[in-house]
Amino acid sequence: MANSVTYKTKTLQARIVSGSVVLLSGSGLTMAINLAYNIVIARYLGAKDFGHATVVYTLLILLSAITLSLQLIGSKVVAQQETPQGKTAVYRVFNRGSWVVGIVVGLTLVVLQKPIGNYLNLPDSRLVALIALGCAYYIPLGTRRGFLQGTLGFRSLAGNMILEQIVRLGGSIGLIYAGWGVHGVIAANSAAIVIAYHGLPLKLTGHAPNPLRLSYAARETFQATVFFPVRCSSITAASYW
Repeated sequence: MANSVTYKTKTLQARIVSGSVVLLSGSGLTMAINLAYNIVIARYLGAKDFGHATVVYTLLILLSAITLSLQLIGSKVVAQQETPQGKTAVYRVFNRGSWVVGIVVGLTLVVLQKPIGNYLNLPDSRLVALIALGCAYYIPLGTRRGFLQGTLGFRSLAGNMILEQIVRLGGSIGLIYAGWGVHGVIAANSAAIVIAYHGLPLKLTGHAPNPLRLSYAARETFQATVFFPVRCSSITAASYW
């Protein structure tokens, strides 16, 4: 019995280590594609339109505080469940809640596109409406990635991150050549997130009661929402410098 437990522990550790290497490699490739994206899009759009695209995309960067919080909390709570049914139940709770938040955020951006566009000095407020779909999907995307992370699906997670960047780069170039300009770049960014969400198949198992306690969920959410906005702000500030 002790040997069996030791073997399972070593196997789990090996999966985590190998998965971490895969995820680190995927993150590195993602950053490389993102760098290529910025260089290519700046070259094709020019300084003015590239600045407008960057300002609109910053809305997604701000929302990443929520997305990363859900991914962190989801992966932690999913990993704590002992059965596949429990992991699935946790994911479904988080997924439903994230869709409520995502839809509210997306509709808010559509309704307030003109005031937001004026505040950001955008040439066309419809740019805000174009990114709204991506924002609505971006928050639930965090729950899906959190489930994969919590179930040690590192290969799929890394592949999904790369897929998002490839669609973002390829779609932007294609729509620029089609004459869409900065509107095409923003549309490609939204499409990349939608495709990343639907291109991430999950193995859900059965149905089980929600194992989460409200007090525990509230505590974890509070910790994540305190940490990630600070981290996100520092990343955003560094990107401008």
